[in-house]
Amino acid sequence: MHYITLAVDDKSYARMMKGLRVEGTVGINLETLIGDLNAFKRLSREPGYVRPKPVTLFNTVSGRLNETARTYNIYVSAKKDMGRRRSATELLSQAKELTDYLRNTKSIEEIMDEV
Repeated sequence: MHYITLAVDDKSYARMMKGLRVEGTVGINLETLIGDLNAFKRLSREPGYVRPKPVTLFNTVSGRLNETARTYNIYVSAKKDMGRRRSATELLSQAKELTDYLRNTKSIEEIMDEV
C-alpha cells in the first residue's frame, strides 16, 4: 500500500476535522508525488447565503411560468375527473399559452436596445 501526501487548504482541513465531507478533485504532481486537493466552492456553504427564489413571469388558470437563474420552468395541472382526453387537451393548451408568452415577450436587454 502506498500513501500519498495531500496539500489541503485551511477551509477544507477545518471541514475534515469536524467530520464533514469535502467534495472536489485530487490531482498529483508526479515529480514531487504530492497530491493537491481542489475543493469545490459551494455557495450554499458561505455564511449569509440565501438561495434565490424563482420569479413567476406569467400565470394561467391552471399553470405558471417561472424563471430561475439558469432555467425557465413550466408547471401545469389538470383535474383527473375531467377525463384523460380532456385533461391532456387542457395540459397542452396551458403549456402552449405559457410558451407563447415566453416566445413573444421581450427581455429587459431587448427593451433597452430599442431605446
